[in-house]
Amino acid sequence: MSDFNYLLDKISNHSFDKYPFKHISINNFFNKKHFEKIISDKQIIRDEFNNIEALIDDLTSIGYEAQFFPGCITSIEKYIEYINHPEETFDRNLIEGYGKEIIEGYGLTLRLKQYRSEFIQELMNFFTSSDFMNCLLEKFDLQDSNLLDIQTSIQKNLHGYEISPHCDTRGKALTYMINIYTSSEMEAQHLHTHIMKLKDKRKYLYDFWQYNTEVDTCWIPWNWCKTVKETNINNSIILFKPSFDTLHAVKLHYDHLKYQRNQIYGNLWFKQGPSKYSGNYKKVDLISNFYKNNE
Repeated sequence: MSDFNYLLDKISNHSFDKYPFKHISINNFFNKKHFEKIISDKQIIRDEFNNIEALIDDLTSIGYEAQFFPGCITSIEKYIEYINHPEETFDRNLIEGYGKEIIEGYGLTLRLKQYRSEFIQELMNFFTSSDFMNCLLEKFDLQDSNLLDIQTSIQKNLHGYEISPHCDTRGKALTYMINIYTSSEMEAQHLHTHIMKLKDKRKYLYDFWQYNTEVDTCWIPWNWCKTVKETNINNSIILFKPSFDTLHAVKLHYDHLKYQRNQIYGNLWFKQGPSKYSGNYKKVDLISNFYKNNE
């Protein structure tokens, strides 16, 4: 039996929050002993640095690698240029995947590829175990036969990382994020996920996404939504099954030389690919299109 099995009971026994969409949010997720071991691990907590070059050199030397991730670029060289000279070097074409037409900046996600401590290795083994996966499948009423293996990682998201409000692609079956911040100061910084709902005049999108399942959801502008809460509590987890209303977003603006946004991040994916038709916020902007067509 894993030393982390108590986490299964926490998830199984926790009630769902219904607002602004169905999700589970648990504070004090790890027990005190385990959480202290996580945030004191030398691959998680690092010294302060004087510049971005030193920070990235340090993180890559201990097992982190640049990761393809929404709202980020993968070129370390281009990211350093952007951080040092953002106005002169911002290049929207460097953004891979979703969002390049709508976000105003980009970050760098570094994923830990090598676990150097036995404790962290055991922790990640638990989050990729059949026991953990089965717990999620049962709690969120998902069918095992329709899913790929669970994907879990430890990541550091650096300054500039931005994902506009979105529901997650229909190809994703479940997502979760656990904050493992190394300083209590971080709860007050601009580095958390926003849990959101549509403003009244944009609520037509809920119906559109709910009843047109052949169309994938899309990233939309921040001003179409309002934030209900942020996932700012350290040692907390949020879990939800993507649906037509699971709007969330993030835009990091913080001093990553002092500390980094550390998360244990995981997903379950459906075996089938994304919906046939990709969404695009300009196509679903009925308000702007109405005025444009009636000028």
